[in-house]
Amino acid sequence: MEIQKAEKMFKAGEVIMTQGDEGSCAYFIQEGRVGIVVEKSDGQLLHMGTRGPGSIIGEMAIVDNQPRSATIRSLENCTLLEITKDDFARSVRGANPIVRLIAQVILMRYRDILRRSQTLLSDSPDTPSPEDLEREYAEQINVVEAIKMANEFKVAIASNQLILNYQPIVSMRTGRILGFEALMRWHHPERGLIPPDVFIPMAEDSGLIIEASRWAVRNVCQMLKQLDQSRPDLRDIYVSVNFSATDFDEDSFLTSLYEILAENGTSASRIHIEITERLLLKQPKNVKETLDQCRDRGMGIIIDDFGTGYSSLSYLHQYPIDTLKIDQSFIRKMRHDTMVMGLVKSILSLSENMNIKIIAEGVEDIEEARLLKELNCDMAQGYFFSRPVAEEQLAGLLIERNPQAS
Repeated sequence: MEIQKAEKMFKAGEVIMTQGDEGSCAYFIQEGRVGIVVEKSDGQLLHMGTRGPGSIIGEMAIVDNQPRSATIRSLENCTLLEITKDDFARSVRGANPIVRLIAQVILMRYRDILRRSQTLLSDSPDTPSPEDLEREYAEQINVVEAIKMANEFKVAIASNQLILNYQPIVSMRTGRILGFEALMRWHHPERGLIPPDVFIPMAEDSGLIIEASRWAVRNVCQMLKQLDQSRPDLRDIYVSVNFSATDFDEDSFLTSLYEILAENGTSASRIHIEITERLLLKQPKNVKETLDQCRDRGMGIIIDDFGTGYSSLSYLHQYPIDTLKIDQSFIRKMRHDTMVMGLVKSILSLSENMNIKIIAEGVEDIEEARLLKELNCDMAQGYFFSRPVAEEQLAGLLIERNPQAS
């Protein structure tokens, strides 16, 4: 099996792209230099210039779907980062740094053509070259790191660098584990553990979160299948999976979700859809219809980080939400801040008044747990009960919290 790599390597003298060919991708030059040659109709070759680190080549083909307008050959050993048509199409929706860079490059090169052909500006030594302008702009928006991380994340999905850790959701009344939240982790072979708050935004901006979410659901289903074989008494255990607005914007979101459940024989009730308030604010297309269909199938709908700035009671009846998570920042402050305590009590009152389940996040000590139990909080998760654990540790955790009846 061929090992995928985030970078494309070309030796000196190799043709990277050929004039007239269909262009399926562009490249960001990380190392090395390339030469650009255009062949005229009479066979004359025009050397249009060179490009080096910080430049993009082949960008027009992924914008207008026209054949390559030039042949590009590596003048030195080159390391290139690939930007495919699909990358660009997804990026247009998110307006991430790749889109901004390509738009800027096209504009600058168009202006350069005008300058050269119409002599709008003199070719003085003080006039910056297009290459210098491109590199300067790329540095300003930190696009190199964005493209590199996106390419490496593609490899991560395909080569088992991603793992899921599971944090238990515990009943405050019985202490038993009712479910787990699946938390994605990325173990980079060179950088080590990359924090989710670094790679998740990148994955959302680039659209790669769609494939990552499918990977997560598939792995959760496989974990549940193994759990059912070892602990058939725990078939009511569920797992909540986090989804983003990008996931909901994907036309095949529901189809893919249902297919994965069917492939693994997983009941829809075992998967809970966890979203944030921000997703509802962004109003992805058909979000209510999508959530309604998920709920009709038996999936739970959880709002994460409830109360962190955008809360609106209106969406609690507008959308099919059955569980709210009280943000951990409130749990930290509730014992020392009467206003925060009032807010926590108000959220907990929704459990009885609107028949909504409540999970307290980030419970870290026995006093927080004791107080939440006194306030009749349904469920909680946090380090007091357990840190997120690897799949192989779930069996021991469940024996401790959910012992089998003798």
